[in-house]
Amino acid sequence: MTKEHISKLTEDLKNIIIYKNIMKDATVDKAIKILNLLVSEKVDEGKVYELYSDLFSDLSNYAVENNVYSEIWKSKIDELARVDENIFSMLTEKFGQDSIDETLKMAAKRELEYLKKLSEVDFADCLRKCLTFNVISWEHLLESSERHRQYLIDCNNADDVAKYYRENGCGIYGVYRAFRWLDGKIVGVENPDPIEFEDLVGYEDEHRIVIDNTERFLRGLPASNILLYGDRGTGKSSTVKAVLNMYYKRGLRLIEVSRQDLLDLNKIISVISKRGLMFILFLDDLSFEENETEYKILKSTLEGGIEKLPANVLIYATSNRRHMIKEYLTDNVQSEIHSLDTKQEKLSLADRFGITVTFQSPGKEEYLKIVESLAQKYHIDLDRDTLIRESMRWSSWHNGMSPRTARQFIDHLRTC
Repeated sequence: MTKEHISKLTEDLKNIIIYKNIMKDATVDKAIKILNLLVSEKVDEGKVYELYSDLFSDLSNYAVENNVYSEIWKSKIDELARVDENIFSMLTEKFGQDSIDETLKMAAKRELEYLKKLSEVDFADCLRKCLTFNVISWEHLLESSERHRQYLIDCNNADDVAKYYRENGCGIYGVYRAFRWLDGKIVGVENPDPIEFEDLVGYEDEHRIVIDNTERFLRGLPASNILLYGDRGTGKSSTVKAVLNMYYKRGLRLIEVSRQDLLDLNKIISVISKRGLMFILFLDDLSFEENETEYKILKSTLEGGIEKLPANVLIYATSNRRHMIKEYLTDNVQSEIHSLDTKQEKLSLADRFGITVTFQSPGKEEYLKIVESLAQKYHIDLDRDTLIRESMRWSSWHNGMSPRTARQFIDHLRTC
C-alpha cells in the first residue's frame, strides 16, 4: 500500500459516523494513529514502532483469547462491526431490514466498505515499504491456519448486513445466547450448557408443551409464562436450557435471574423491552421463605400490574414446590381472616403462570429406560443385566431414581 492509498484511507475513515464506536476502540485507535503518522510530512519513526509494538501485542492477545490464528486484523474489525450498537444495527434488530430507509442502509454499507479496506491493511508491509522497518507480522501465526468464517464486512449489499443484525442481534446479544443478571447489569455466559432435547430421555409430552409455547412466542403469537414444577433431578432446568439451544439462532436469548435479584425485575424488563430479540427470564429453583416478600414483585409482574410484560419477554420458572412459598404451622395460628388472606396470597403466585408443566419422578421402568438409552448413546460396554443391577444400586446410594441420577451413573461408567 502506497502513501497515497494510506492517505485516501485515512480521509475515508474520518467520514465514519454510524460505526463511530469502532473508531474509538483502543486497538483500532492505535492502527489509525500508525496510518496517520506514515503519511505525515515528518514521520516519528520511534512513535510508529512503539504503536506497532502495542498493536501487535493487542492482536496477539486477541488471537489467543478467540482462537483466531489467521486474518487476525480482519477478524478483529469484523467482530467489532458485528457487535456494534449503532442506529443502523439497533433499528434493524428491532424492525427488520425491510423497514430501514435506503439512505441509512447505503450509508452503513459505505462505512463497512471503509472498515473492510482498513481490515485489509498489511501493517508490517506498510512499515517495511514506508520506513524500511523489518517487523514481524501478526498474520498467519500458525502455518496451517485457514479462514473458517464469513465476514460481515465482506457482504456485497446492505440488505445482507441488515439481515445479519435482524437474525443475530448486536452488542452483547450478538455474542452470547445466555446471560445472568449480576450486580445490576446483564452479563454474558461464556460457556452455556450445550444440552439439547435429544440428550433428555423421556418426558416427551412435557418437553412438547414448552417447545410449542416457545415456538408461538417466537412467531409473535400469544404465549404464556411457564412454571416447571416437579421433583429434583427430573430435568426441569435442562428443559429450559434445551429450548434456548434449540431456538437461539432464531433470536431467542435467556437471562437467568436469582431470587435475590427479583427486586430488579422491572429494571431488567425495561432494558430488554427495547431490543428486537426475544427473551426468556429464567428463574431457576424458585422458592420463598415465609418472611420473604420478593414473590409479590414476581406476582405483580406475572399478572400485569401497572405495566404488562412486553411482547418480547416471557418468564420461565422452575420449582420443587407447587406453590413455591413454604408454609409453616404458624400460618394457621393467626386470626381466621388474616390466615385465609395470607394463604390465598401465597398460593396464588403459582396460579399467575399461564402454564404449569409437572415433572414427576420416574418409576423403575422409566428410570431403567433412561439408563439404557444413555448407555447406548455413550457406548457403555456392559451387559443388560449388569447395567440394570448396577444402576439400581447407584440410585439407592445417590438420591433415588431420576433422570439426573441416571446421567450421573452413566457419567461414572464413562470415567471408569
